[in-house]
Amino acid sequence: MGYNNKTALIKWIAILTMTIDHIGYYLFPSLLFLRVVGRIAFPCFLYTTVKGVRETRDFRKYLLRLVLTGLISMPITAQTGNVFNILFTLALFALSIKDYRFILPAIFLVQFTEYGLYGFLMGWTIYVLSEKHVAAGIALFLLVNALQFPSLQALAAVAIIPMLLPFDFQIRPLPKWAGYAYYPIHQVILMLIARLM
Repeated sequence: MGYNNKTALIKWIAILTMTIDHIGYYLFPSLLFLRVVGRIAFPCFLYTTVKGVRETRDFRKYLLRLVLTGLISMPITAQTGNVFNILFTLALFALSIKDYRFILPAIFLVQFTEYGLYGFLMGWTIYVLSEKHVAAGIALFLLVNALQFPSLQALAAVAIIPMLLPFDFQIRPLPKWAGYAYYPIHQVILMLIARLM
């Protein structure tokens, strides 16, 4: 699977903002701006999932990587109240856009995963935006996030900016294995640091 420069950049944005968010969550919970920055991460991961499903040469392996990373991460994310973490949400979303017959089962199952129905619907707005109709996707994306107000999660709408901007410069993509491994590993490190503080 080969990401283009724009998708590679958005994945880096996702990783960076997720890390900032988790630094805020684990180490500096009083610094609200860290969590605000972190709202950008999940929509960016949804965007890279859309592109991943489209570009992968083996969807079954792609889906398996998401699920296995989610399973490996469960003991970690369960400590924060997210037993069925973001990887399961991404897996269900990926399955639903790959095969529309799985939309209804996925809608039911995401009720038990991180970000729930909101995350699933936001994924579909990004799918519409990037693969079907830009204007409709923008309107739906902004609406889904506006409905989260006054929650901080409404600020996820800011993630639409990198999705819409054109990028024509070279950027080194994150190695596939590193992207998956980073999710549980960085949280373990932050948990250990938090215990030492």
